[in-house]
Amino acid sequence: MVRKLLLFFLSLPLLVLSSCGGEASTATFSRISKNQFVTIASVPFEGPLLYQKSQGWAGPDAELGRLVVEKISEAIEGRDKLEGRWIGMQHATLATALANSEVDIALGVFGITETRKELVAFSEPYYTSQLILVINPTHRDVRPNLLDGIEVGVREGTAVEELVKEKFGGSTIVPFKSLDDAILALRRAEIGAVIDDQYMAAFALDTVPGVGHLEIVPEVVGTVDTAIAVQKKDTRLLEMVNEVIAHVKSEDLYSQWLQEEAEAQLAQVQERHPERLERDRQAVLPRRVVIQVSKDNNNDFDIYRMANLTFTLTDEKSGQSYNSSRIDFKGSTGSASVTVRPGRYKLMVRKMNNWSPGIVVVQPSDPERLTIKIRLQMGGQVRMTRG
Repeated sequence: MVRKLLLFFLSLPLLVLSSCGGEASTATFSRISKNQFVTIASVPFEGPLLYQKSQGWAGPDAELGRLVVEKISEAIEGRDKLEGRWIGMQHATLATALANSEVDIALGVFGITETRKELVAFSEPYYTSQLILVINPTHRDVRPNLLDGIEVGVREGTAVEELVKEKFGGSTIVPFKSLDDAILALRRAEIGAVIDDQYMAAFALDTVPGVGHLEIVPEVVGTVDTAIAVQKKDTRLLEMVNEVIAHVKSEDLYSQWLQEEAEAQLAQVQERHPERLERDRQAVLPRRVVIQVSKDNNNDFDIYRMANLTFTLTDEKSGQSYNSSRIDFKGSTGSASVTVRPGRYKLMVRKMNNWSPGIVVVQPSDPERLTIKIRLQMGGQVRMTRG
């Protein structure tokens, strides 16, 4: 792949500064040539697509930025390789800073919007951000079609914020400076949901402390195309950026970077939702409880008096009672069964003066069939075990 990239860039004709058409293009290239670096405006909290790591910038967008800088280096004759200098900003200020010539390009999960198009020129999209819902099921188990009246957190000043306001008008949109801030607010149950890019959401849910119970709902609620922005009159620079993006798409490089950086993380975090739903299903799934009764040889109780009687299990929480099948003896052991949901039940035999050997606890983790063994011991003691 490295050899392909090298051949790609070497095959491009060297462009002298004077060949860059337009007054703004000339000014931008002159500034870059003089400074010997390309100033890239971005937001430093967009992991795993773009984030700061060990004094540098990492992620697929960082790789794309390096290719763009290499391309610009090839276009300026007689100059050494340029440096890319990343400048951290907020989303709301990126377009204005670029329009005012404070930076050379804007890159990094920068969504295309009609408002931004009035200030800057966008390249061809290189990534389509798929937006998903992040929930805190211990607080509120919401779904995309149930967001009316719900406080939804978004990153402030982003294309995501614009889309969510337009699409979910019945929600209360709460902007945050970063996705981490929104996720922490969701953890504290200050908001009911968060909407953002699926990879960024998975990154936050995997790295922010104390959010292991938060989940991604597996349904795309919207998409945002992201691109690189330049000044409107930087036509030649825009052409060069588009050439890089065309090459990246032809080689499927961005998908490869994303796969290496974040695919496993996304898959792991996405498992939380179905796993929790399965636990919830198991928590209410009825269990067949088999109740066996027997006695020690030195216990003089006539255990066969229990034949054809029934056990009653009474839910301590709801008060609802369930009767077992009739007690059937095979040899010296009587058996009956009853189907109940997980819970705590008082076990008794009503026709024996409400005699109760104890409490039966059916756990959500129990198998579909469990056995309760009652043993009448010497001295009137009763031992009840689970089998």
